[in-house]
Amino acid sequence: MKKAILIISIISVVLLTSTNSTAQEKSKNLISVEEKGGKNIIKAPGVKLEVDERNDTITKITIGRRRFEVIEDYNRARIRMVRVPREKFKGHWAGCDLGFNGYMTSDFSTDLPPDALFMDLNASKSVTFSINFLQYNIGLQKHKNNFGMVLGAGWTFYNYRTDQAFYFERDEATGKTIGVPVEDTRKVEKNKITTSFINIPLLFEWQIPASEPFHRFYISAGPYCGFKLGGHTKIVYKEDGDRNKDKGRDDINLNPFQYGAMVRMGYRFINLYATYNFSTFYTDNRGPELYPFTIGISLIQF
Repeated sequence: MKKAILIISIISVVLLTSTNSTAQEKSKNLISVEEKGGKNIIKAPGVKLEVDERNDTITKITIGRRRFEVIEDYNRARIRMVRVPREKFKGHWAGCDLGFNGYMTSDFSTDLPPDALFMDLNASKSVTFSINFLQYNIGLQKHKNNFGMVLGAGWTFYNYRTDQAFYFERDEATGKTIGVPVEDTRKVEKNKITTSFINIPLLFEWQIPASEPFHRFYISAGPYCGFKLGGHTKIVYKEDGDRNKDKGRDDINLNPFQYGAMVRMGYRFINLYATYNFSTFYTDNRGPELYPFTIGISLIQF
């Protein structure tokens, strides 16, 4: 019976790895068979099969991260499926994030000084969205997979909603960004600054418990930097019963480079993150001294 199972298993491996005639020709050179310690082991791309004549679990078929085990006890055979733990460290960065923006003064206060009141935010509508499209994992342990570094890249869209009755302009005399009051005849409905960055983090991540490969709590932290792709201002107002939109792409001294610290943590479907910039929102001495931060959640991880 066991030899019959071995023959059936070999046929299964060939069928699984040969989806068309071209793949079938290639698979002939990729399938390997070895005998070790009473075990027959067959390997093919994405598939591993083990037959052990000295064990109750006589056959194991591993496909990706799923393993099907044929168990023989009391002259009966049954099949169970188990998940195979990762052999290498994998961090948590790639995916989609959604958060809320804000900024602090140099003394870590959210109360803005008088010369920066035109930047006062509507916090509930100042949102950010990220697509973290690149992740590279570096394990830092030889025999474990729960501690390592994550190097990545992502595109982030920042929306700073003020709703204040000011235009964002660059003063011709001083070169600084200032708020110019909107005409009294115009009722402001929306006012905002938007920017987009490519952000590159370097995070150290720890996952616990090490003995549980599937349901671990994780926390990661480290520095990141970003390069501005673009930015603009937009104000929406009503005047004489008409609704108008003014969009500006003039240089208002937005900082083209940002850097700061990032923290990420989570368990299963609950994933949180926060960032704080050590760089200012505007270039040095070209606007109010404000340091952006973001708090949010990871919606999708891949």
